[in-house]
Amino acid sequence: GLSRLRVACCDVLQPCFPLVPEPVMKIVERLSTLVALVTIALVSPLAAQAQPASELHGGWVIQDWQAPEGQTGATPQRGLFMFTESGHYSIMYIVGDAREPLGANPTDEASAAAYGPFVANSGRYSVSGNVITYEAFVAKDPAYMAGFEPTGGDGNAQTMTFGIEDGTLTLSFGEGGPMGGATATMRRPGG
Repeated sequence: GLSRLRVACCDVLQPCFPLVPEPVMKIVERLSTLVALVTIALVSPLAAQAQPASELHGGWVIQDWQAPEGQTGATPQRGLFMFTESGHYSIMYIVGDAREPLGANPTDEASAAAYGPFVANSGRYSVSGNVITYEAFVAKDPAYMAGFEPTGGDGNAQTMTFGIEDGTLTLSFGEGGPMGGATATMRRPGG
């Protein structure tokens, strides 16, 4: 690894500078080692961060939703999840029965009925193995959004496991999160 890089660097430089004394070439050799170590130190933390799985990138719509065992309640009627290559996500879905369209001057009750079942949050995510950890930078729920930590940390982080098979994404949401224990089966939009 590093010793081969150092030797290769000096082997390349020596013919270019045949009159350079041996002690100077030793300094060049040590400097090339130092540059290689600094490069490794700077790049390693970036490489150590989990990279999103490329199959996950793009948009997914809810095809089926399973509540945790023993739990009843409304299931999403529509939903769109997006995962970008840059490590950002957006989740939006509507829980419950079909909503009535809002008129030109909706009442407070009509607005609450329309927006109450709407779930939305976006932020950053990372993938490690088959686990997605996501943190909401912006969310419909102000309390959930307030937990975001810009410099990282646990903050409002939630997890879900995923699997992709034959173009179908299966997400299983971790306990304690807003979708605690549910499983969503998703497909690509238009598919």
